Amino acid sequence: MQAFFERMNSFPNLPSWLQAFTAFVALGVSVWAVIRSSSSQRKRDRLESRGIAVAVYPEILMLPTIIQNVRDNLRLLTERNANLVGQSVAASVQQIARIEIPPMLDRNIDRLFMLGDLGGPSCLQLVRLIMQHNTTVDALANGMVVMGRQWPEVVGQIEPHLALLEKVVEKCEHEIKPLHGAIRG
Repeated sequence: MQAFFERMNSFPNLPSWLQAFTAFVALGVSVWAVIRSSSSQRKRDRLESRGIAVAVYPEILMLPTIIQNVRDNLRLLTERNANLVGQSVAASVQQIARIEIPPMLDRNIDRLFMLGDLGGPSCLQLVRLIMQHNTTVDALANGMVVMGRQWPEVVGQIEPHLALLEKVVEKCEHEIKPLHGAIRG
């Protein structure tokens, strides 16, 4: 045993080298842990974004039908009630023309950014545009209350909003489709 200690004394820098080696190993382990952790986080984020895409895609596909139903119902209301005053039809216009934000889009509004550049911005724009559309419909309906028989002209002002909404829905559908397809494919 004494020979061992004598040999150790012949390497005076050995404790420094062991300490440096230990620090290097600790650094390597910590870098590996960070890389492993960020890899798992990326995988978790990717799965969550695909889950959001699967949840919102069917609702996005239903929006063109909802928009067309709004158009058809407004046309029928205008044809059937053209001789009434605005006060008589304002509530009906408001009820017919409002579009509710689809439940899964509404539920995931704070996580739509996870869809990335290929869907997040257009889905957020879609939600914002639906809100703006409903605000516009409410304002137009409130203005119709004081109008006489000119209210069909006001109903005509809803169409440009519906056309814009259709374009954003189409863009959103186009961008979300690959994410949705990645799950099914």
